[in-house]
Amino acid sequence: MLMNVIVIEDNKRLSDILRQGLVEDGHRVVIAQRGDEGRDLLLSSAFDVAVLDVMLPGIDGFSILEQVRAKSRNIPILMLTAKDTMPDIVRGLNLGADDYLTKPFQLQVFLARVRAVGRRGPALQSQIFTAGDLVLDTTKRNVERAGAEVILTKKEYTILELLMRRPNQIVTRNLLREVAWPHDADVSDSSVDFYMHSLRSKIDIKGNSSLIRTVRSLGYTMATRK
Repeated sequence: MLMNVIVIEDNKRLSDILRQGLVEDGHRVVIAQRGDEGRDLLLSSAFDVAVLDVMLPGIDGFSILEQVRAKSRNIPILMLTAKDTMPDIVRGLNLGADDYLTKPFQLQVFLARVRAVGRRGPALQSQIFTAGDLVLDTTKRNVERAGAEVILTKKEYTILELLMRRPNQIVTRNLLREVAWPHDADVSDSSVDFYMHSLRSKIDIKGNSSLIRTVRSLGYTMATRK
């Protein structure tokens, strides 16, 4: 089962090993090495499983878990940490972690745990995002503009979903690259701009201002207000 997995782990060597193992197991992987960056990705993007370390720069894993659950995000979360005392395990599970794996561990055990929490993941819940008369349904993976279906490529859909989850906020090109492209892809700003142009051509209505606005030198924003 192909899954989109986010790994929030500040140890680069370990995160590289986990990334490689997950990719070879057939999954798509996003890495965040800071707690605040990982939290923002968890709250703004769609993932099937999150692997969450406890000791992180920016914000610790327990705080991330608490904030994500407070936002009613029911993504399956596997806690990954060197902390192995019973109080820490109980705290993580009480805050809403689905499973808990302590370091050191074997890669195959880690992969099995990821598959397990992914299989017993939350019941599929529809999230509908709107920007004016543009509507995106995450369950159906369907996009409509003024009641008419818009056919998008997988990458265009991923970009649009990221923008619509962060209305009126700047989405940088770096974040777009991290979410919409494989980690080892060499993606230039012009490539990102090309896909954005293609997306605009499909969702915009001739004679109306584009819903996606360019923020010079920074990225893009989905405008829900004038």
